[in-house]
Amino acid sequence: MNSKIKFSIHPLFIIFVLVLALQGLFDVLCAYVLTLLIHEYAHFLVANKKGYHLNKFCLMPHGISLSGQNVLFSYKDEITIALAGPICNLVISIIGFALWWLFPATYPYTQLFIYANLITGTINFLPVFPMDGGRIVLAILGRRFTRTKALKMVRILGILVSFALIGVFIATTFFEVNFTFLTLGLFCFFTSIWEDKRCVYERSHFLDSKNFNLKGGIAVREIAVIEDITLYKLVSEIRQDSITNFCVLNKNMEQVAYIEEKQIENFIKVYPATATLKTILN
Repeated sequence: MNSKIKFSIHPLFIIFVLVLALQGLFDVLCAYVLTLLIHEYAHFLVANKKGYHLNKFCLMPHGISLSGQNVLFSYKDEITIALAGPICNLVISIIGFALWWLFPATYPYTQLFIYANLITGTINFLPVFPMDGGRIVLAILGRRFTRTKALKMVRILGILVSFALIGVFIATTFFEVNFTFLTLGLFCFFTSIWEDKRCVYERSHFLDSKNFNLKGGIAVREIAVIEDITLYKLVSEIRQDSITNFCVLNKNMEQVAYIEEKQIENFIKVYPATATLKTILN
């Protein structure tokens, strides 16, 4: 699937840039943006290696969110892709620390960049959606619940994490005030409640990305599958250059249903990827 890359900007990112600009922290902003580009490129490389064509980039304070019109339907792949960004940042941080130890003279030239990677990598592991930690939790919950329900649960978790961070800030007022926890807590809170569909891995509408030349004809495939097949395996049988319909058989090799490709879109919206056709049809 070939598609143009689309860029969008989350409102929180604009606020973040304005704050840094007003404080005259242009060098910090440059280091941060470079870090985010590296972070997202790591996501992009892993996604492409696994066959996912993601083309939507959303600039956010914690990173650049990556999404697309194809189905990120494998929860294992979604976790792997989510881990790629922060792990890349932390590896760069470790290399930077080693560089400082071996060549101390490099410290003043690389300090901002290394710390930007350390902070970005660490914060992205928080279980707050749409940060990578939140995506990982979402993928885990998605194995047992529908995508919509799992998303609501992970947003509630993000709000709880934000309250915990604000609580830590309040606790520091009795000793030495640390506004970092307050800032991070408020950021996590607004990130959790600020729904932005531009910054979500899309599991639906994958059929809309098919562009057929109707004048040239369309190949129609029919595949016989057992009713115990999962939605994930069923979707993996769909091809971009044709229409795939499924003849569903029971253990006695008797046909129990006939499913057209366009029906699968509705299944995805209601059931988790681990659901079997037998469960769905019943």
